[in-house]
Amino acid sequence: MTGTELAPLLERLIAQFASPYDFLRELVQNAMDAGSDRVEVTLETHPASALLGDDAEVDDDAVVFELIVADTGAGMDEAIIDEQLTRLFSSSKSDDRTMAGGFGIGFVSVFAWHPELALLHTGRAGESWELVFYPDRRFEKRAIATPIEGTTLTLLRRGLASERAAIARAVRDSLWRWCRFCPIEITLEALDDDEPPELIQDSMAPPEHGLVHIDEDGDHAVQVAFAVPPAAVLMRRGLILSEGTPRALLPSLVDALGESVDHLQLWADSPDLRTTLARDKVVEDDGRARVEARVLAAVHALRGVLIDQLTRAADGPGPWTEARHERFAHLHAHLKLERAHLTAAEAEALRTRPLLRDLARERPLALAELARRVPGGAMVHAPPTLADPSRAPTLATDDCAVFQAARALDVPVIAGHLEDRGWLERFADDAGVPLVELHAGLWRVPIPTAQPEPLIALLAATTHALRACGALARASELCCGAYGPDTEHRPSLVGVELGREGGHALVLHAPAAPRPAEKGEAFTGALWLDEEDPIVRAALKAHASAPATTILTLAAAIASAIAREPPDPEALLEAVERAPAAGPAPA
Repeated sequence: MTGTELAPLLERLIAQFASPYDFLRELVQNAMDAGSDRVEVTLETHPASALLGDDAEVDDDAVVFELIVADTGAGMDEAIIDEQLTRLFSSSKSDDRTMAGGFGIGFVSVFAWHPELALLHTGRAGESWELVFYPDRRFEKRAIATPIEGTTLTLLRRGLASERAAIARAVRDSLWRWCRFCPIEITLEALDDDEPPELIQDSMAPPEHGLVHIDEDGDHAVQVAFAVPPAAVLMRRGLILSEGTPRALLPSLVDALGESVDHLQLWADSPDLRTTLARDKVVEDDGRARVEARVLAAVHALRGVLIDQLTRAADGPGPWTEARHERFAHLHAHLKLERAHLTAAEAEALRTRPLLRDLARERPLALAELARRVPGGAMVHAPPTLADPSRAPTLATDDCAVFQAARALDVPVIAGHLEDRGWLERFADDAGVPLVELHAGLWRVPIPTAQPEPLIALLAATTHALRACGALARASELCCGAYGPDTEHRPSLVGVELGREGGHALVLHAPAAPRPAEKGEAFTGALWLDEEDPIVRAALKAHASAPATTILTLAAAIASAIAREPPDPEALLEAVERAPAAGPAPA
């Protein structure tokens, strides 16, 4: 190829780079391929007159920027210089997947910065060479006597002093963007700032809660984490080839990953990954397919890590503090997104492993155990502050009293804030019960020692009707008490008694009131009404003048809440007609 033919090709090659500072990535690539353990980048600004002479006509603001990139690699001898460095598309790296470069164009990229002079010093096997490259792409080569180790490239470009900050920032940004994970020491020193060299180094560190799985096999490494925001980085030998979101970077995996893609951070480093000549994307080939398969396997393994970490987070002695709960809830939020992708064994683990925290017993609790112990057919949750004695003075007195009653009666109270309801509801659904907040669903009702005769008569007649139609077992009872203020949060008309302590009944009001275990069975237990409930007050007022209608209305409302299927209207009406208008219910 003649020089005339080569010039436009060279210009197109230079123009392919997205940023004129991408050459720093190419030089770091070449340094690693040469076996260097470090790269030193230095930026210095000189007065233009100092380099061009006092007689040169230059602006007062004119300067010369000197950018030096030095490595400690194997360097080059004359054969390498002649056959590879100064000849396009010639590379000894073309068949070696362990090399980061892949193309012999790394050095050409320096001309995208438009230096007015590029000075290269390199040495290998006892040879030392100096090459000078000019803007018109001519170069001069000469042997020098001074021994040289590695390769040092010095770029000189004229500009204005006002540009210095922007250039320094662009150099730094390029190194951090492409080279922050490289396994060698990379430093940047801006001599004009009088600051020590900056180490360009980052790590694929675990996110805050350490929810990470790492798969390493020789030169291949995949690290995945459930964390937000989602992010993906594809690398070769620590050099970033492409980064973005998993959805954008790995579109072929979106269907397989499902919701995982929206809370997944991944880093994949493999010699199987190759880029296009323009370095603008990772090639879709068999090598990339192998890496993507590793990513899927790692995400699958991460789901097991998530369940293991949740088991450990739910366990442990000591108070259930906000800090402990924050990590616990963080893990559960990720689990909620992963549920659809769990294997049968992992789904079973959600039922049998102790993944919930029972504040009442101060211990972890498995969903299977909760389903056996759940009182009145509901899952009760409360903020962890209720179990923290140091926070008691700042909490509502009624809530503390209700919680202590639940603890005394061995009622499970699951740790969870209102903002945790998203994942709590999934567990409640698995148990087949509604989710109830302690503040809105549990009530500590004083057991009345005496009640007005009209109320006693109404309760007796309604109880008789419910028993007669088969909605209420003979051993059950219908109670009514003074719930006190702030009752507008009650989610249901009727509540179920969970137990009694200290002259009070602990009553649960759930969105779906407790029902008998089997269809057709009568409800067994004590049911409670709030004497200030508008329905109860209206029934009490109307009972004297229209007892049958009143009892029918109240009994129908209660039966609909506690029966697995609506009561037969005719059977209920017949039961009401047989119910006494006053007096105690028949035994």
